Amino acid sequence: MNGSILIPEKFKLKGELIHVVIDNEYCNEDEIYGEADFTLALITLCNRYKGKALKKSLKEKTFFHELVHMILDAMGQDELNKDEDFVDAFADLWYEFEKSKV
Repeated sequence: MNGSILIPEKFKLKGELIHVVIDNEYCNEDEIYGEADFTLALITLCNRYKGKALKKSLKEKTFFHELVHMILDAMGQDELNKDEDFVDAFADLWYEFEKSKV
């Protein structure tokens, strides 16, 4: 899988502008690689975690995981949104698609 993934700074879902920010301090404090905040329309990611640079693939996978959460929220799919196994599986398959398309 050699495709290049562009993590956007912002995008829209159902007309709502979602921002994507890098905040290493926030992620380290909460011990997470990323988070989707539906109220703030914000995806937070980190480049570094506990003093170490995150692998590009982990940052990309984390973005897709949080994006799936945002999409499910926009769809009103609260039960699916709480299902981390579903979110992980969906995000992993979407990531594989993005990396492998030609």
